[in-house]
Amino acid sequence: MGNEVNSKVDIDGQSLSIQRVVTIAREGTTVGLPPVAWEQIRSGRGVIERIVSRGDLVYGVTSSVGAKTGVLLTPENYTEFNRRLLETHNFGHGPTASHEVVRSMLVILLNSMASGRLGVRPILAEKIVDALNSDRHFTVHLWGSTGESDMSPVVDIVLDLYDDVQLAAGEAIALINSSALSIGSAALAVHDIEKVLRNGCVVAALSMEGFAANPSILSNAAVKSRPFDGLALAARLIKSELEGSYVYKENGPRHLQDPLCFRSLPITYGNAFDVLDFAKKQIGIELNASQNNPVVSIEDDAMVSVANFDMLSLSMALDALRLSLAPVVTGSTERLAKLVDSYWSGLSVGLIDADELGLPGFNGLAQVHKSLTSEARLLAAPTVNELASSSHSNGNLDRVSMASLSARRSMEMATLSKSILAFELLVAAQAVEMRKVQTMLGANTTRIFRFVRNLLPFAGGNQRVPHPAPLMDALEEIDYELQRISCPLRETGCSETV
Repeated sequence: MGNEVNSKVDIDGQSLSIQRVVTIAREGTTVGLPPVAWEQIRSGRGVIERIVSRGDLVYGVTSSVGAKTGVLLTPENYTEFNRRLLETHNFGHGPTASHEVVRSMLVILLNSMASGRLGVRPILAEKIVDALNSDRHFTVHLWGSTGESDMSPVVDIVLDLYDDVQLAAGEAIALINSSALSIGSAALAVHDIEKVLRNGCVVAALSMEGFAANPSILSNAAVKSRPFDGLALAARLIKSELEGSYVYKENGPRHLQDPLCFRSLPITYGNAFDVLDFAKKQIGIELNASQNNPVVSIEDDAMVSVANFDMLSLSMALDALRLSLAPVVTGSTERLAKLVDSYWSGLSVGLIDADELGLPGFNGLAQVHKSLTSEARLLAAPTVNELASSSHSNGNLDRVSMASLSARRSMEMATLSKSILAFELLVAAQAVEMRKVQTMLGANTTRIFRFVRNLLPFAGGNQRVPHPAPLMDALEEIDYELQRISCPLRETGCSETV
C-alpha cells in the first residue's frame, strides 16, 4: 500500500485515492515511487521489449494506429513514428487547465506507469516525479477530448515534459491513451461536491431556524420509514446542528407542514449522498485501473488489445452526481426565495425593515442567487448520450464517453454550488435575526450564526444588503468546512478547531 511519510506520497500503481490526488494537486505535496513500483515499471517494459524483439504485431507498438492499424512499423521508424503520433494529436486550444488540475493529471499518469501496465521505461516516470516535486507548470488545453483517452490535453504535457527524450517503441501510444485529465478532474470535483453536501446540511439547519421550520422531518420515525443510507446521514447532520434549538420547543415551528424545499431537506440531500457514494466507488476503482490500449500483462508476458480507454463508468458516475445536485441547489434557491418573501416567511418584505425609500432588501440578492442556480442546473445535463459522429477512423471509433467534459462540468457545478450555499447562509442569518431568535438557536447553528455576523453585519432598514464576498473569502480560508467552526475565526482570542 502507498503511504505518506514526511509529507511525501508514495505512488505504487495500486493504492491511489481521491484524497491523495487532492493533497498532491492542491497542497503541493511531493511524491516518490517505492521499490515495488520501480520493479513493476521495469517488468512492464521488459514485456514490450521481448515483443519487439520477436517481431510480434501489436497495436501502436509495432504497427500504426487508428485507420492505419495494418501498417507495420520497422524498428528504425519507431522513434519517428512516436514523434509524429504525438504531433498528430496536438490540437489543443481554448481555455487552459488550472495548475491543480495539471498536477492531478501528472499524478494519474505517474500512477498508471507505476502499475507496469503502460510498459514505459523508468526515465518517463522519473521525469514526472521531478515535475511534481519541482512544481513545474505546463500549459494544458481543456478542449479536444471525447473521453476515449484525453489524447490532446495529455500531449500538451508530453511534448513539453519529454522534449529531450526519444520515446521508444510503444511509449507514445501508452502516453496518449491516458485519461489523466478526466480522472484527475473527477477526483477534485468529487472531493469538492462532498464538502458542498456536508456544508449544505449545516446551512440548511440555519435556514430552518430562520424560517421556523418543523423539525419532524428529522425524527427517528421519518428516517426509519425510508431506510436509505444517505437520508439517515443527511438527517443526522442537520439534526446535530439543531440540538437545543427553539424549533424543538413548543410553538417553535410555525406550520404543521412546510414547503417541500424545507420538508424534503433530508430526502434531497440524502439522495445526493447516496449517489456520491456510488461515484466515489467508481472513481476509486478507476484511479488504479488501466485506461491503456493495448494493456501490458506482466503475469502473462503479453500485451492485450482492449477498450480500457472507454471511460463510461466515470462519465456515468459524474453525470449521476451532477443530476443529484440539481435538486439540492434548486432547494437552496427555493428556501432563500421563501425567506425573503413576507408571505412565506412572515417577516418583513425582502428581510429588511421598511424605510422611507421602500428598497427591496434581499430580493436583489435572491435574483442573483437564482441566476447561479440556473447555471448550475444546466451543468447537470448528462454527457454519456453524446456522440458527434460514428464515422471516425473508418467507423472503428464509433462511441465516446465525453468523460473529460463530464468532469469539467462537475468541477464547475461544485464551484457554483459553493456560492449558492454562501448566499443561503447569509440570508438565513438575516432571517434568524429578523425573527429575533438568535439567542435560541442550536448549539452548532449558534456558532455558524456568529461566524457570519463576525464577517457581515445585520442589514437594518436604511443599510445596504451586505455583499457576500467577505463570507465567501472566509469559507475559502477554511476550505468550506463549516462543521469545523467552533467560533468566529476572526474574533479576538478565538481559534478554529478541528
